[in-house]
Amino acid sequence: MTLLTGKSKILIAEDDTNFGMVLKDYLNMQDFDVHLYRDGAEALKHFEKGKFDLCIFDVMMPVMDGFTLAEKIKDKDKNIPLIFLTAKSMKVDMIKGFKIGADDYITKPFDSEILLLKIKALLNRSETITQKLNEQHIF
Repeated sequence: MTLLTGKSKILIAEDDTNFGMVLKDYLNMQDFDVHLYRDGAEALKHFEKGKFDLCIFDVMMPVMDGFTLAEKIKDKDKNIPLIFLTAKSMKVDMIKGFKIGADDYITKPFDSEILLLKIKALLNRSETITQKLNEQHIF
């Protein structure tokens, strides 16, 4: 959660412009600070510049696919909550996503209310872990 706004900051990498905007608008209405990027390379560049609380990636994107993006993000922050939201529904793809470090793998079409509940659960768990880590470093 960013200190200035009090809102959790979500990075979305999605190349489908219409779907990406609908998802961004929906999450903004749910009081999240959402940043949408059209390909993995652009998303990675912005991830490196800012602090995000959760990532949502499509798998099939130009320039850099979601799996490669997730690997690079997890190399930089292994604890960041990550959801794949994609049309790729084959078991092999789901397994690959989880092996990279995804917390969830949701296939399109999906229920927006379920996605919202999963996001909130991941953010709550992440915040609890961060608080415990911070407490351990107090002398």
